[in-house]
Amino acid sequence: MGIFRTNKIVLGALSACALVGAALAQQTTAPPAQSTQPLKRDVLDLGALRTAPPQTTTIDFENVQGPQSGAGIELSKQYEQSHGVSFGRGASVHFCARVFDDVASVSQSLCPYPRAASGRRAGVHGVRAGGPAMVMDFSRLVSSVSMRINPTGGTLDEAFLVQLEGFDANGVRVVTDRVQFNWSQDAFSWPTVAGLETNAAPLSRVNVTLRRVAQNNQPVRFLIDDLTLQYAPENTLSPVAEAIAEQRGPQRPIGAVIVQSTQVSDAQSQLRLYSAATRKRVSVDWDAVDAALARQKDLGLAAASYRGQKFVNAAELPLLLPSKADAGSIVIVGNRDSYNATFKTGGLAYSLYGSRLLTVIDKNSGAPANNEAITFAGTEEALTASFSVYGVSYSLTRHCKDESVTADPACHDRDALGNVAAQMVVIVGEAGERRP
Repeated sequence: MGIFRTNKIVLGALSACALVGAALAQQTTAPPAQSTQPLKRDVLDLGALRTAPPQTTTIDFENVQGPQSGAGIELSKQYEQSHGVSFGRGASVHFCARVFDDVASVSQSLCPYPRAASGRRAGVHGVRAGGPAMVMDFSRLVSSVSMRINPTGGTLDEAFLVQLEGFDANGVRVVTDRVQFNWSQDAFSWPTVAGLETNAAPLSRVNVTLRRVAQNNQPVRFLIDDLTLQYAPENTLSPVAEAIAEQRGPQRPIGAVIVQSTQVSDAQSQLRLYSAATRKRVSVDWDAVDAALARQKDLGLAAASYRGQKFVNAAELPLLLPSKADAGSIVIVGNRDSYNATFKTGGLAYSLYGSRLLTVIDKNSGAPANNEAITFAGTEEALTASFSVYGVSYSLTRHCKDESVTADPACHDRDALGNVAAQMVVIVGEAGERRP
């Protein structure tokens, strides 16, 4: 095959997609006579990106350090680096001890109990300083949160209601739980546990509120201890990546191979070599697309913001887009049968092309056979992974800096490209909603 000029996948290729056919289909095939550079070809393997076992950690507030605020220590970002959690306004850490214990300023402590749930310190949220809710933001997403919780005071058998609200990465509330309990002498043993767990979108924020039931649900100051976090799996595959890993795609016509090219002139030259070449508009597996959309909603996955909504709405095929990209970098162009998206992640340039047009060549026309369903093609300027999902052919390209693999050898890192593929999601525009 000739040099794979992936940096030239632009409007010209899109407007001529009827000639290009399956420009980025399941495999790359070209006459040996045109070969000017050997291709590195291998099967795309996303197995290493499968879900890792969940990890759990507990914060007991014993080792917190920070600027003094009254008798306690202001609590904000002390656990952000080690545990991925930061606390909003009104949070602090206090000693829990009897007045006669040898603790400095214990008479000013906001924890009136002889001890905390574990150790001698507990986290406190003051409603006057921070509003009704203790806010916890997670830079490392979590799937469950639990804690021991206590008001700073009450009367025998007084009723309290604790409410926890969990929000996904888009700020949408996805789970809520409430626990009502009676404050009594047993409160000194910290018996009340409250928590959230989600099998849907992982949580990026949790709000905790404690209210006094007998007084119009007035929010009150409260303490927490033994804050336990279960982190969401960092390597969860998106439905798109799962489909790629399973090598799902359209059935290849018996005895046929697919021509792949990103240059209109290359495609025309190749088609002239095979008189039996035919063009085919494939059927999209919309049932699989719907299942992927539903699964993405459960996981809280969505495409990063992009430009080119009119092209999205015109497309009669599902579009793949990254769920993570540099802000404002995703630009989409296309027509009803194909599209091209360019974007950056960490300053690195990528392009993503999809088409539902295939050019099929009869086996007797002399085209060489290739049975690989998912392939890499590496050149001096880029690394491209070609695959097919939902009946549509796609190609994801990582462009080398300065268009040179010599200057940017990391651009041929297959694992890195696989990680980008694992973060892709599927979207459908207005034309696609009609399931053409």
